[in-house]
Amino acid sequence: MSTPATRSKTLFLYRKLMRSAMKMPTPNRQNFVIRKTRTEFKASILLTDPDEINEAIRLADTNLDTVLVQAEHLTKLKNDPNYDEI
Repeated sequence: MSTPATRSKTLFLYRKLMRSAMKMPTPNRQNFVIRKTRTEFKASILLTDPDEINEAIRLADTNLDTVLVQAEHLTKLKNDPNYDEI
């Protein structure tokens, strides 16, 4: 069973991932992050084991970091004037 702190952290991560998706440079990538986030959170909604819940939260936190780094990198790459030449 999740605690109020766990629920709060989970909702925070979900909202942050959804907002971070909008930082992706293309609609295709934005939609991918949104779909992936929804799918993974729906799959984890029925978890009851505290260790599994904590692992899912750690995974979501790692995914958030990954999305933010990728968004920054891909945006820089897309805005590079030599991008089409690569």
